[in-house]
Amino acid sequence: MKNLKIILLFILVFNFYSKGQGLEQIQKEKDAVPLVKTEVEDSTYELKWVRFEGNSSIPSKFLESILRSKATPNWFFQFLYTFSSFGAPPNYFDPLAMESDVYTLEDFYNANGFFTATVTPKFQIDPQNKEASLTFIIDEKKPSTFGILRYFGLENYIPGYTWEIADRMQIDESNRYSQDVIQSLGNNLVTFLKTRGYLFSSYDSTLVVRDTIKLKADTDMHFTLGQRYLIDTVAVTTSGVGAEDVDIGLIRDLVKIQPGEYFDISKITNGQVRLYRTGLFDYVRVFPDTDSIIGNRVPVKIDGIISEMNELGPELIMNNTQNAFNFGLALEYSRKNFLGGARRLTVRGQGAYQDIFNLTFDRLFSIFTFSDTTSYSTFELTAGVTQPYFLNEPIVNTIEFQASAIKYGFVRSITYKAKINFEFELPKITFLNTLNAFYAVEDNIVSINFPSTIGIRTFEFFTAGVGAIASSSHVDDIIFPSTGHNMNILLEEGNLFPYLYSLAFTSEDIQNPFFLKTQLTAATYFPLSLTRDVVFAIKASVGYIQLFAGDEDLVPTNKQFFVGGSNSVRGWGPRAFPPLPEGEVVTDVNQIPGGNYLIEGSFEFRQRLGEYLGYAVFVDWGNTWKVLDQAKIDQIAIAAGFGVRFYTPIAAIRLDFGFKAFDPYNSTPFFKRQFFDLMQFHFGIGEAF
Repeated sequence: MKNLKIILLFILVFNFYSKGQGLEQIQKEKDAVPLVKTEVEDSTYELKWVRFEGNSSIPSKFLESILRSKATPNWFFQFLYTFSSFGAPPNYFDPLAMESDVYTLEDFYNANGFFTATVTPKFQIDPQNKEASLTFIIDEKKPSTFGILRYFGLENYIPGYTWEIADRMQIDESNRYSQDVIQSLGNNLVTFLKTRGYLFSSYDSTLVVRDTIKLKADTDMHFTLGQRYLIDTVAVTTSGVGAEDVDIGLIRDLVKIQPGEYFDISKITNGQVRLYRTGLFDYVRVFPDTDSIIGNRVPVKIDGIISEMNELGPELIMNNTQNAFNFGLALEYSRKNFLGGARRLTVRGQGAYQDIFNLTFDRLFSIFTFSDTTSYSTFELTAGVTQPYFLNEPIVNTIEFQASAIKYGFVRSITYKAKINFEFELPKITFLNTLNAFYAVEDNIVSINFPSTIGIRTFEFFTAGVGAIASSSHVDDIIFPSTGHNMNILLEEGNLFPYLYSLAFTSEDIQNPFFLKTQLTAATYFPLSLTRDVVFAIKASVGYIQLFAGDEDLVPTNKQFFVGGSNSVRGWGPRAFPPLPEGEVVTDVNQIPGGNYLIEGSFEFRQRLGEYLGYAVFVDWGNTWKVLDQAKIDQIAIAAGFGVRFYTPIAAIRLDFGFKAFDPYNSTPFFKRQFFDLMQFHFGIGEAF
């Protein structure tokens, strides 16, 4: 009994002591986190802001994007949320989310080489205004850089070709360690292995050895190579209303995967793309049948649903051709598998109007006549046949006949054109990844509404020539590019063959000029934040028409360069340069705006504000000249302005307001000119470049 009393007394003392220590620990925790109150548990405190201290290496905006705790949106977005989906509801302080965010931040820093970084949260509560604020205090410490990179599991790769792996597993040891870089390196290598026959290759795991003294991160990457497979058979299964109209052998030929060759995932992907581009399929899938593998041979299956062979449908037109927003309607008929061979016959008519915001009912019926000298409009009628191969190679080619009418102010241009175009497949990883070559014959008839004393005069231009357009597009996002570049190169000759014919068989001078048109346009993008929602973009374009024979005044107007418009110098409208001197009127065809020499460019700062909205601030510059001797630096026009963006899943819709910062053809001081004389409004689809 005495022993029992002693035990009970010991328990009471221990319990009292433990409670005291617990209270002391709680008090210390309360001192570490100011203004902790039990009311926090009801989650009714709006989180006014989330801030960071000590994050010298990682921008706060990026850290905000990975947190659960979000600052409450401003009153405007909360108001929008009450009646639409564009706004956002208020956000409240949540202690559990805060605790989770601490682990998230530490894991993020750890994955980016800051292996010893620590994160301490601090919050404040305002009971009177029912508000809370949250601060994360970050001690980054020194980061580690990449150390030795080793990879395992690839010892049985194709003998003599291990250099292919070594070339793809290079890393700069001076860069800060990044888990994303390692992951990307592994994924890219696996994709390559699958193009070399290793169907089941995989990136399994990573072991990182951290040297906190040398601040190095040695990395071991483990792969599974697997067996190298050959193609066994290519089986095709089709269904749908048009299945009986398409030969199965044609589908095999389009995919271009042969039994006996090594499995290549890129051929699987490219084959599926080719089938979709024929327009024959509502649904199609090309895939390896891994359930039917025998030994080292894998069958390939093609499953497709083939649609109707005849289609007729209307289309709403919204584009930015001619450096201006065009709005109109189109009607298109297409006959699929025309004459077999997956050819497609297309007949299309379309009409579009550029100055849509000034369109009236009366002007609607006069846009192609000279009674309206201010409208900009186009009309096209096109018929063509497209087939997906040429000389048994996957070269898409089109034979096209077109009649078009373009009216811009006092000028009406009617063009009859025949064209054959070849579109070559290029690997996406190469510098140039798009190539089109063409031969076109054009008859361009230009009518000009001269002053009443002269009337309407007509000029005719004939052009026959070969051309090519090569493109290099390596950007991270088509809609909002934040890194990488876009580049286009145009080469087009005019009347080479007619010129050679005149030299060989006639002694007469060539009536139509023989020329070479070249243009290079390049744009590059620099992210200014880790979230890549802030971008600085640069564009430059130069063009030159070299005349070899004939009169340079007779270079067709539709081949000349134009400056001004929503994708050019945005302080002016389309086809603005060179303008006529004030008070003068057109008296000759060579006075139509346009030139044989072009230089233009843009600087643009862009920022996205959430998922849908954004804005841009820009400076554009450029001009075009008929004769090189006229080109001077002080004749380069400069525009500055701003714009708003609304981002959709398919394109950006933009409104730009450009101002004539420097007008080389008007000496009136900037602040003495009328506001609407200085400003030009543009509506466009997609970013300006």
